[in-house]
Amino acid sequence: MEQRWSKEKANAWRDSRDWIVGCNFIPSRCINHIEIWQEFEFDDVMKTVERELDLAASIGINSIRMVLPFAVWKYQHDGFLKRMDTFLDTAHKRGISLMPVLFDDCCGPKPKNKEPHFGKQPDPVPGYHGGFAVTPFDGSDRVGYHLCDDEENVPDLEAYVRDLVSRFGRDERIVVWDIWNEPGNSNRHERSLQMMVNAFAIARAENPMQPLTAGPWNFGDGYTGPYHGVAGLSKIEKLAMDLSDVISYHFYGNKEHSIRVAEELKREGRPLLITEWLHRPFANHVADLLPYFKQERIGCYHWGLVAGKTQTYEPWESIRKVPGIDLTLWQHDLFHADLTPYDEKEIELFRSLCLQDSRA
Repeated sequence: MEQRWSKEKANAWRDSRDWIVGCNFIPSRCINHIEIWQEFEFDDVMKTVERELDLAASIGINSIRMVLPFAVWKYQHDGFLKRMDTFLDTAHKRGISLMPVLFDDCCGPKPKNKEPHFGKQPDPVPGYHGGFAVTPFDGSDRVGYHLCDDEENVPDLEAYVRDLVSRFGRDERIVVWDIWNEPGNSNRHERSLQMMVNAFAIARAENPMQPLTAGPWNFGDGYTGPYHGVAGLSKIEKLAMDLSDVISYHFYGNKEHSIRVAEELKREGRPLLITEWLHRPFANHVADLLPYFKQERIGCYHWGLVAGKTQTYEPWESIRKVPGIDLTLWQHDLFHADLTPYDEKEIELFRSLCLQDSRA
């Protein structure tokens, strides 16, 4: 059985490559992961992907992070794998790698229909982050649903991990496997813990050349709750760190707190990847943080590229009444739908810091 990478192996992996600078990517014409990866209108989706990845590469972005669609893998298996190859080739030709996310605890209520809906997807509801009025971002105390909550789904979920990592685990177009997004979020707490452990074990058994990770996310941002750092992480978040070859994490707080989180995580002695950042209303800014991430060799994936159907430039519903923040600012994303910058100074900084060999 393969084991967690040593610190030496993990740091050698980081030192062998340029600084990773990326974004969480959803093509602007798509509202969810099914719309990206399903057979329906995939050629049209790829036209948007090509245009937007050209834009990403033009400012120095060399990686993207995306949640993969279990439903498309299950119901359109062979076609999905072919489409994934097409997507990976398209990104690779532009010097862009993919960090696939296999599972996600940032999730909504259990769907009424057991079978997923393919074909035309719903249109967004204007004004809502995520594109829908009921989202994981609305501040509800309900418990989000994950497929692993139903025992009957577990064999297929395990087969999904095995299939993808066995197929792409020696593929240079994949940079890191993100096993689980925000474990414990959506009031799930430890409900996903055993499936997360199983997923790590299955992926390791395939001996991928890429590192595995799953990131803590609830450090306290100083806005919706007090900063508590690593000491206040939940059991499942701490376990995610212990299982990870490289330490990934999410943080949307200001520069002072962002540096505090990074300094605490550096004690792990492993490469750091912040896989979600950029929250302008929380003073989590490109100008403050991109130079810091480069200086410290922290791989970084901000949220969003081009404003689109997911409307992630809108604020989370849960923060609309938080005092002292400026909701006139875009929360996420760098470009308008017409591909013009939201803030030209941000784009100039990306170009100046990222369009060069970061090991120089």
